[in-house]
Amino acid sequence: MAKAQRSGRPRDPGVEQRALAAARTVYAERGWSGFSLDEVARRSGIGKGSLYLRWPDKAALLVAAVRERAGFIAEIDTGSLRGDLLAFARGWRDYLRTDEGALIFRLGVDATFSPQLADAFADDPYPEHIRATRAIVRRGIDRGELPPHTSVALVADLVAGAVTNHVHTTPAHLLDSQNADHVDDLVDVVLVGTRKRSEVPAETSDL
Repeated sequence: MAKAQRSGRPRDPGVEQRALAAARTVYAERGWSGFSLDEVARRSGIGKGSLYLRWPDKAALLVAAVRERAGFIAEIDTGSLRGDLLAFARGWRDYLRTDEGALIFRLGVDATFSPQLADAFADDPYPEHIRATRAIVRRGIDRGELPPHTSVALVADLVAGAVTNHVHTTPAHLLDSQNADHVDDLVDVVLVGTRKRSEVPAETSDL
């Protein structure tokens, strides 16, 4: 009987994480113009061939690296819509204030001027943190906490957009003093407004 063929060396589960971490470091230090697979390979100790097995080019690697750190949103599930939105708003606010969180904003700006980055965004227009945030709203609708015809994207965008704007436009010392009250008030205003809008007659609802 022929011996079973031995399988190849199993993939190192830490390779991808090392590559993503190195990509974020290189991008933070050098920006898009100085970002290269050669430098990511050198920093991570991973061959370029291994990088290409996972990502087709440097833009795809960078988009994956920056977006990966916002994956915590997918884990939010408190059992109530308000609780989920509060957890999201607080987590998103705190994340945007980190160096890694700032890379998301930077990447969006760079994609405006780089066709290669723009193409990478087009391949995955809705990253995990956006899908997860909308899933929070859908669960709320399914539980009857919001009217059935509520716009999922609108509610998610109102909360995420307001938090993002607040972080980017408010001095740090005011952020530190306003954090709790601002998040609670924001979520409550969005929820009350969304529920109230469903009570407005259709012919005047767009006014």
